[in-house]
Amino acid sequence: MPLVKLNKRFKNKIAELLVKYFEERGMPNYNKKWTIDYLNKGHKKEIKKDEFFVYKENNKIIGVISLINDVSKLAEIRDEVVFPNYNKNYLKKMLLEIINLSKKYKLRKIYALVLKNNIKYYKVLGFKKEGLLKNHFIKGEDLTIMSKFI
Repeated sequence: MPLVKLNKRFKNKIAELLVKYFEERGMPNYNKKWTIDYLNKGHKKEIKKDEFFVYKENNKIIGVISLINDVSKLAEIRDEVVFPNYNKNYLKKMLLEIINLSKKYKLRKIYALVLKNNIKYYKVLGFKKEGLLKNHFIKGEDLTIMSKFI
């Protein structure tokens, strides 16, 4: 098989290749030392924060939302769920809190994989459609990739 798992013997050569690739794309902060550590630890090396937040109002839990941000100042919004007995407009409130948190973290851009019935909450907050993932997690459920520059 021509595809083999990266091993210690190839790491220096691959690190040099990746550093050059990062530099060509205008990402000079990723030097060889960082890249070798990246190859050793995997993609978790890129993740700066992986946080879950609970949205509360009047001491009642309304919903949950998470934010995963990485070293390139991008963040993915995930797990945005409001309890069924609450109005879906709380999703908009949770997203607004995430936008404010993203500004505090000095992120460049945030994005999410959005269910069809939640698109309107993202649009009203300035998120733009970037693409569509058909049958992504389960058959018949398409997700819209939406993003916002901070």
